[in-house]
Amino acid sequence: MAWFNADDKMHSHPKMRVAGLEALGLWLVSGTYCTDYLTDGAVPAWFIESWPRGKSLAKRLVEVRLWEETADGYQFLSWGEYQRTKDKVLKDKADAAARKEKHRLKKEQEGRGQSGGEAPF
Repeated sequence: MAWFNADDKMHSHPKMRVAGLEALGLWLVSGTYCTDYLTDGAVPAWFIESWPRGKSLAKRLVEVRLWEETADGYQFLSWGEYQRTKDKVLKDKADAAARKEKHRLKKEQEGRGQSGGEAPF
């Protein structure tokens, strides 16, 4: 499962203070959208426009340099520095699945009395 990181010092960061609470709300829900859909910080225009005052709040986030405008919407700046990228999330999921499969096979072998190793005597 992916999650969106928010710095515990953002409450006092100048960019956040200047952006204001309403714009930070859009920033937060957009971050969770990007994390859920593994967009690597790309926020589609339709998503922004689906929120009251979305376009004006997005403009505010661009002004304070939290986002940049793109042809298709907006992009979180420095996404890969603070968030896990799509490639990292998919690799972590694949690694977890492999660990679970290895554990399942080990338990299955133990249940059949097969240790998979050398006999202790």
